[in-house]
Parts: sequence; structure tokens; C-alpha cells
Amino acid sequence: MTPPRTRGLASHKAPARPSPRSKRELILATATADFARIGYRASRWSDVADSVGIGSTALYHYFVSKEHCLFTIMAEVLRDNRDYFELISRETDEPRTVITAAMRHPFEGGDAAADRHRVVMAEMHALSLGHNGPEPEHEAYLNARGYAHDIVHAWTRYLGALMRAGKIPAQDPHLLARAVIGLSAYPFAWYGQTTDVPLEHLRETVVAHALAVVFNSAGEFAPGIA
Repeated sequence: MTPPRTRGLASHKAPARPSPRSKRELILATATADFARIGYRASRWSDVADSVGIGSTALYHYFVSKEHCLFTIMAEVLRDNRDYFELISRETDEPRTVITAAMRHPFEGGDAAADRHRVVMAEMHALSLGHNGPEPEHEAYLNARGYAHDIVHAWTRYLGALMRAGKIPAQDPHLLARAVIGLSAYPFAWYGQTTDVPLEHLRETVVAHALAVVFNSAGEFAPGIA
């Protein structure tokens, strides 16, 4: 009798399997859960293949390397955040509504979204390093890096326009953009599914602090700027 195959670490709470033609999303979801739970470097690419139900060789049909998968995850998360911010900032002229919605967005997908953002936060430093990998991997790296820059530039432009319109106190819009983005990004450096703080409570705390940073006088944070 053939013993049951031992499944890899990534099989824990893995998503349900789709048809053979739609494995890519399952690979991304499984890898994301694995990277978030045990860390990108500690994870094993072969475990992802086992959990998805394909051989390691077949895995390379979708991603040329584990790093290619990582950069793809990061690019998709960052692109989604960029697109959502650009959409909400066009839909309303009320800055409190825009900032509140943008700060809540990373938390809206529950634990699965939190896992994606944990991976991005943990590996964000990789986008500041040089990269010379295979073409598909390098393209995913460039996409992720570009979307990250787009987010900073979009926030900087938006906050600068609010300052010029007199809707928020004047200060350095680029530094303010970095601060606000950091408020929604850094919690994922420590938040996990076993964390005692409810995700909804963390989300609303982030929103409250972002609004306070944007609408309080700049002079309270950096005397002489306002």
C-alpha cells in the first residue's frame, strides 16, 4: 500500500484547488500564505509545488524562480494600492474621505490581504537593491519597483495640491506622503493571524493617526515649516 505523500509547509490552510488551467492564482495564494507564515527565505519552492499538486518542474512553467513569484506578489499588491488611491482621489474632493478610504484599503481583504501586505513589508528592501535575474523575474521586479514609486508620487501630488488649496496645513508634501504611507504599511511588519489586536481595531487606529498627521499643524511636528 502506497503511503500518503507528506505535504509541504505551504499546505497549511491552502486555498481550494482550481482546474489545471488556472494554477497561477493558486500558486500565488499558496506562496503568499507560506511567505507570510514562515518568511520568504525560510520557505521552500518545492513545498509550494507539493501543496498546489504539481511537480517542481511544472512550477517553472508559471514562474522562473521563487524570487519571480515574490516580485509578482509584490507588484500585484502595490499596483492594487496605487490604482485604488488614484481612483478614490478622483471620485471625491473631500480629503478626509480619500485618506480614510486609502488607509483602510490594505485591511479590507481580511487575513488574506494582511498576508499579502506582510510579504510586501518584509521584502520591500529588495526593491532598493540591484537586480540581474532572468527576464520574467526582472520584469516583475521592475513592475513592483515602479508601482512603489508611483504610490509615493501620487500621494505627494495629492497632498501638495491640498496644501496649495489651503485644505491642509503646509509642510513638505513628500515627507508627509512618506509618513502617511508608512502608517498603513508598518503594522504589517508585526501583525499576524495570531496577533491579539483585532484587524478592524488596527485599521481604525491607522486611519485616526493618518488623519491627525495630515490635518494637524505642520509646526507641531517640525517648527518653522508651517
